[in-house]
Amino acid sequence: MPSFESLALRPEQRCNKVFNAIIKTLLHNRNQWMTAMQLVDDCRKLDLAQLRGNTPRATIQGAISTGLSTARTLKVEPPIEKYKATYGVCYRISLSLFPKDSEVIASMDMNPPPDNVNQNPPKPAIRKTTQTKRTKSRQQLYEYTSESDSEESDSDDSESDDSESDESDTDSSDEQPSRKRIARYHSTSEFTSESESDSSESDISMDTSQQGANETIPNEVEDFNSSLCTTSEPSDFDINLFIGPTSFAVAQEIGYSYARFRHQGNMRCPKTNCEDSFSIKDLKSSDGSFLCRLFCLADGHGGSGCSAFLTTKIPSRLENMLCQYDYSQLDDQKVQEKFKQDITLLIKKLDDEYLDAKREEYRKWQNDIIHNRVRSTQVEPVDDGATLVINLFFGEWFININVGDSRTLVGCKTDNKWMVEFSSEDHKPYLERLALQIYSNGGVFVDNQDKPIKFDPFPQERNVRANLKNARIRLQAADNDLGVPYKNNNGIHFSLNVAATCGDLLFKLNPSKPVISCKPDIFFERLGPFTEYNGNRFMLMSSDGLFDHLYSNKAELQNQTIATCIGQQLDARCQLKKIVAHLCNREGDRVLFENTLQEYDDCTCILVLM
Repeated sequence: MPSFESLALRPEQRCNKVFNAIIKTLLHNRNQWMTAMQLVDDCRKLDLAQLRGNTPRATIQGAISTGLSTARTLKVEPPIEKYKATYGVCYRISLSLFPKDSEVIASMDMNPPPDNVNQNPPKPAIRKTTQTKRTKSRQQLYEYTSESDSEESDSDDSESDDSESDESDTDSSDEQPSRKRIARYHSTSEFTSESESDSSESDISMDTSQQGANETIPNEVEDFNSSLCTTSEPSDFDINLFIGPTSFAVAQEIGYSYARFRHQGNMRCPKTNCEDSFSIKDLKSSDGSFLCRLFCLADGHGGSGCSAFLTTKIPSRLENMLCQYDYSQLDDQKVQEKFKQDITLLIKKLDDEYLDAKREEYRKWQNDIIHNRVRSTQVEPVDDGATLVINLFFGEWFININVGDSRTLVGCKTDNKWMVEFSSEDHKPYLERLALQIYSNGGVFVDNQDKPIKFDPFPQERNVRANLKNARIRLQAADNDLGVPYKNNNGIHFSLNVAATCGDLLFKLNPSKPVISCKPDIFFERLGPFTEYNGNRFMLMSSDGLFDHLYSNKAELQNQTIATCIGQQLDARCQLKKIVAHLCNREGDRVLFENTLQEYDDCTCILVLM
């Protein structure tokens, strides 16, 4: 058989380790038709991939789906062929990948797999759409167990693991376990041995559900492709681990959607690129000493260019600015006001730089079209934007800077209860302070069907306009000389559901009267030495991919629900990276998240103990 290197696979298709293991396993078996479970067994026997967790079959299927999606994006032949037998779907390498050697192809078994194979096939996963009955307080449905409380249950589970390992990957029983509204989170000791070895493998299954079906909420989407989620810890960043805060973790899950047609089954279709971008850095003074710790998160929309630009440029710009400040003087209100002005100007300059670059891209594109110089390899410019949230730990001060609808919340433990101490305010169209400016600068408020919403141009006494609760923003007049597109192929105007962003040239064509601004909200809080708090306070910063998928759509309830969820897991001594991975797995917790959604946005969570 040909070698793996000789197959017609592009470099982009060879990046996924599990997918590579599947190809090598099929080559080892002379490209015979194999089911997902057969691939799991042989991958393990050949030691080609470490398939941990309770759903290795789903990991294999997810890697195959990702490989097919990548091929569609690259516009090349699909690398895997499928055959639906009576006992399940079988896979083999597409013959188009092999060298044009008739002897090699002739040696393969071209017949479809027999349908009379004696095996107990798994039942197909069914994505339930029935919504469970809501209760008065969802955050009270959690039960977290500490290390001492879970010792007995852990020992029971470990005894049954070996005997039930073959059944854990497939549903061989017609009877489903009864769903319980208790989520049990075990202590750090349960996860330590496996998590350390798993951290370097971004495509290995990272199952946050626990053993014992009668004790946990079962994931109603059994084929959860956890390879879409990656986690990071302090040791993964170039920071000083002796200066706080040093206890933090990051999880990021690329967005995905479900196939819209019945014949495509329950397949997840991940996005080509994650549009979220983050940066965690130590900012240094002119003499090279530690100055500040930066946590920066940008949630892109329309593309990943703006978010990547922001997280790349901000660290050095902030470093230069902060060298002019002494954190001990931030008690002075005048110093804080000067700080706010400098930060606002810094973000405005970055926004202008990106918009100027986009204007130049569109001018060049228009010029090439006029002179018929557009080559087939040229790519039309993309008008994208991003929200931005920056959190600084500057001496004894915590400083939050927010543009858009990514969110920061600080939770603290008071009288044995986890409460929300601070949360940033999402910049949404319904905010009175933003709506007036949007309207006066040429913005129109529309609903999800692009129908205009009546707007009273006179100032209101309330901070929120109720009729704009689900409003989007588009332009009154969008024709422009740059050729920036303002309608999609169906003639629907492009619109945004966020009222402050960086980038988004379409909404800032007139620099003197931008429909949407990039002016940030800035918050100061003096924390004191980090050793005072002993882990009883945390900060979470997240893109809207977390909060938009919660059951509640009210920010206050969302914040309290998340604060309780995180706080109780901290009390149970769960690892931070397990907590953020749990938050990003929005189909793994049916108490927190909606379970009837067709699409899931990119999600990034950064959790910091303060």
